[in-house]
Amino acid sequence: MELPILQLQDVDYIYLDKFPALANINLDVNSGERVCILGANGSGKSTLLKILNAIAFPSNGIVKAFGQSLKENILEGGEFSRYFRQRVGFVFQDPDVQLFSATVEDEIAFGPLQLDIAKDEVEKRVDDLLQMLGIAALKHRPPYSISGGEKKKVAIASVLANNPDVLLLDEPTNGLDPRTQVWLIELLEGLSDAGKTIIIATHDLSLAADISDRVVVLNEGHKIAADGNTMDILGNRKLLLEVNLIHEHAHRHGETVHVHSHGPFADHEHEKEK
Repeated sequence: MELPILQLQDVDYIYLDKFPALANINLDVNSGERVCILGANGSGKSTLLKILNAIAFPSNGIVKAFGQSLKENILEGGEFSRYFRQRVGFVFQDPDVQLFSATVEDEIAFGPLQLDIAKDEVEKRVDDLLQMLGIAALKHRPPYSISGGEKKKVAIASVLANNPDVLLLDEPTNGLDPRTQVWLIELLEGLSDAGKTIIIATHDLSLAADISDRVVVLNEGHKIAADGNTMDILGNRKLLLEVNLIHEHAHRHGETVHVHSHGPFADHEHEKEK
């Protein structure tokens, strides 16, 4: 039986030794899975992604990638560090955090150049990605001068330039117009079809339905509340209410108060009267 490519065992994360962000997280991700980490704001989704990308390390517990423990000393340099950084790519929620080069071309080329990939191959990857993502016209533009949607595309291109096996994306549709959101979903579906492992942190239930087969739900106590088939979990109204992913709204008709749940997967047939 093939081992999971990413494993978390009894993981806790505490900010500043007093603010819990994750509690007792146990999670296995297999190669080729499409997983959404769902939770309300502040539940720990972003922290979990950062731990999976080894830019944060747990206060307690064990994290493994490709069978190797992820520890700061192991990732300070050396063969496994290089191997891990090539195989796992992370797209931040805010592309301005990620983009720093003088031009879009330099931004996309940066990662492969750090991996000592031949210059001719890097140039080919850059041009191929510019064409694939429809941003060839931005090649010589500074990233600060382009739109938010264009920045997101450049950030994704800069990650794809390393040809990673695993893609971690934090709230990838935030700030995107509807057309760019559709483009992103189609891109992720294509990458999944090509065998990539996709892990997305989001509170967007519609995105989870569109792109994932499995959902891991974090509650406001920073623990895993559920882990299972996407549509089974999105159909669980009680769970979604408990973890604050949908909410109830009361309104009055004459002497009757009706309570409806709100959100893209809310069950409006369960109307209550008071």
